[in-house]
Amino acid sequence: MVPIPRKTTKPSRRAKRDDFLQILIRGRKPELGRLVEELAEKYNTTLNSILKVENLFKEHVEFNSRSHLLRELNGSMKAPILNTIIARLVSENKVVINDDHSLTWIDAKGNEKLNAQFDKAAVM
Repeated sequence: MVPIPRKTTKPSRRAKRDDFLQILIRGRKPELGRLVEELAEKYNTTLNSILKVENLFKEHVEFNSRSHLLRELNGSMKAPILNTIIARLVSENKVVINDDHSLTWIDAKGNEKLNAQFDKAAVM
């Protein structure tokens, strides 16, 4: 019996997810720009969706993971749309992806909760 060859032209979902995270963690502008353009072309995000995610970040400042953020959105958004928004926020230096894949809001403009934390922080 001859084994049937399998087509392996598509990368696995896990490989795509890891590539996505690595691009966000590295934070290189050309890579981020290409990623944002590619995702925006594929998944058309609305301004309402972007504002919803930004407001959630302003309220909570940090999320343990993308799935944690997705759960906080209570099913109002699909994962590919959220990934597009996160990639854009990272490229605009509003969000940083930490080594443990948690997400932190770093845009202090207009964020009272984050500014209050900065005021309480010890000077180094």
